[in-house]
Amino acid sequence: MIGTMIQEKRMVERREEENGSFLQLQIEYQQLFRNNKELMDGIHYAQLIQQGILPQDRHLKRIFEEYFVIYKPQSIIGGDLYWVGQKDKLRIFAVADCTGHGVSGALLSVLALSFLNYVILGKQFSEPHEVLEELDKKWIETFHQGMEFGFDNDWMEIGLCAFNTETRELQYSGAFNKLTCICNGELTTRYGSRYPIGGWQLEKSRTYENHSLILPENSMVYLHTDGFKDQFGFGSGKRYGSKRLGALIESVASLPAQDQKMKMEAELEAWKGLELQTDDICMMGVRL
Repeated sequence: MIGTMIQEKRMVERREEENGSFLQLQIEYQQLFRNNKELMDGIHYAQLIQQGILPQDRHLKRIFEEYFVIYKPQSIIGGDLYWVGQKDKLRIFAVADCTGHGVSGALLSVLALSFLNYVILGKQFSEPHEVLEELDKKWIETFHQGMEFGFDNDWMEIGLCAFNTETRELQYSGAFNKLTCICNGELTTRYGSRYPIGGWQLEKSRTYENHSLILPENSMVYLHTDGFKDQFGFGSGKRYGSKRLGALIESVASLPAQDQKMKMEAELEAWKGLELQTDDICMMGVRL
């Protein structure tokens, strides 16, 4: 009798413990749910802000008759960006990739956009490489204080073009980025300097090379980050690659810009399949 009572008591205590543990799990789950919802709401709102400060269609249409932009952050918001502007006879455009993804990358992209506005529209320059050198100085000044704590490796990869509408001269300068042109049906590539904006300063005197091309009418010019070429294919374990991307650009260059965009996005989705997106993706194509 006594043994039965002890067993019943233990069973009651065990149920109470289980009920208490279950209640605690419910409380913790609800807290995690609320925290996650607040976080995701904040990120989606940040997405609206980031999209709002990037160039809009009306800005692009004011400068280019024909163009396309592919912009696909890996994690809702990201570190890739594009920029366009006009100064006197120059049509200026850029594509860049900042360190990181998500929130950290997005914050750096906002900083990069503000620097581009300040340097290009607020200061005098004659060639794109001067813009990159000024951006590099501004970037280093901004993150110099982090060197005390070892955080001195934030950087930006960028390609910057300035097209003179009278002479049809295209000037290009890049930091770990390249320019691709299709002129008279032939693909031409110009490579930027092999160091970024900011980051570890290994060079004693950092300068950026300037390239100049005279473009025939109806040329297509492309700037892109490395997200497209670095995308892994579903089940293949391979990246898309620069060679395949160059061939894709050649195959679509004669089409209207928006048709090029649709074909490139379809190719990207077919290649990616069920694979997760590897990186932020940004590509700009303009007809000059």
